[in-house]
Amino acid sequence: MTTAYDLAKAEVGTVEWAKGDNPKVVAYFKDSGNPGVTNDETAWCAAFVGAMLRRAGVKSTGALNARSYLDWGTPVDRKNALPGDVVIFKRGSSSWQGHVAFFVKDRGALIDVLGGNQSNAVNVKGYQAAALLDIRRPPKATAPGKAPPIKTASKRPAQSGKPAAQPSPAKPGSGAVAALLGGALVLIGAKIDAITAWASEWAHWAASFFN
Repeated sequence: MTTAYDLAKAEVGTVEWAKGDNPKVVAYFKDSGNPGVTNDETAWCAAFVGAMLRRAGVKSTGALNARSYLDWGTPVDRKNALPGDVVIFKRGSSSWQGHVAFFVKDRGALIDVLGGNQSNAVNVKGYQAAALLDIRRPPKATAPGKAPPIKTASKRPAQSGKPAAQPSPAKPGSGAVAALLGGALVLIGAKIDAITAWASEWAHWAASFFN
């Protein structure tokens, strides 16, 4: 089963570009549920974690605030932390600032984490244990090893823009009229044949009378 942590390890080495925006970093925003961010200048540690979780089929917070993970998953004691657990650190002097990444190793004064936007890159880095806010264990994947499916319209055979031509409906009574006309023509033909035969007989009688 591919986990979010497995996927994160495969991203090590991704860095922000000095010129332009690294499409891999932009994809982290999109896959974390924030497609409106299209640059790699915006802080992206939470976007990285969210993208890895969602690609692994695990529900993330969908937020770009690192501290949003304080209310996510299941709390874990530091001594029981496992690689892949999500670690949240405080950062700066503001109550909303923070950093979020995946737990790698506890080294006492330092906690090694794998995360994004760590010196503008995806790498493993040690953070002061004194800045630790919490460690959370991800919920179970809804689709292990796969990103949540994207609904798409079912494929259908291509259709032209024009509707298929429909045969013109027969006019009411057209068959009866045709049959009537056909019968009349037969009757007229028979009358003509009878008249022709009568005329022939009359001519023969007249010829014999005068001779």
